[in-house]
Amino acid sequence: MKHIFAILILLFTFNVSIQAQKKVKINQNFENLEKGTDLLTLAKGKFGGWGKSTWTVTEKKGKGFNNSNKFATSGDAANATLVKYTNLEVGATYVFSVAVKLTNTGGQTWKSNYSVKAFSGKGKEDTHMYAKNDVKAGQDNKWKKHNLEFTVIEGRENVVLQTYRWTKGVLLHVDDFKLVKK
Repeated sequence: MKHIFAILILLFTFNVSIQAQKKVKINQNFENLEKGTDLLTLAKGKFGGWGKSTWTVTEKKGKGFNNSNKFATSGDAANATLVKYTNLEVGATYVFSVAVKLTNTGGQTWKSNYSVKAFSGKGKEDTHMYAKNDVKAGQDNKWKKHNLEFTVIEGRENVVLQTYRWTKGVLLHVDDFKLVKK
């Protein structure tokens, strides 16, 4: 009888674990990547970049979001953009969360502007903005977590998840890039 009870508990735990994994669509905290990895040359479907900025994995003990050791860092070119393309289920609600930090702002608040977005489409005339958070005068060298919740509509299943910083010379750091289906 004890064995049957133990097996039932194991099956229940396994099922709950599988269901939780199905809800997480993207979960990149960069801890499993080598320091210096170029994020834009990873396998197809990982990350993309817009503009001329580079994106690499940085390793600094305890300096990532929630004291993690690794995170993504942009180069210092203007218009640094890290994007992830994903095809989502119509009618489903998702939460895109990401932690962002800026450095090298020189204490000038106008240099610490950035945005986090979830949208669909190509070009200004064909864009459906699901959710965005424009940060004006963010804090230098301080992590901020963003949570964007949205529901996918018909014809707009191809979604772009984006972090963007426009000022040249400023570094954009990204950690805990995650998409979860509610």
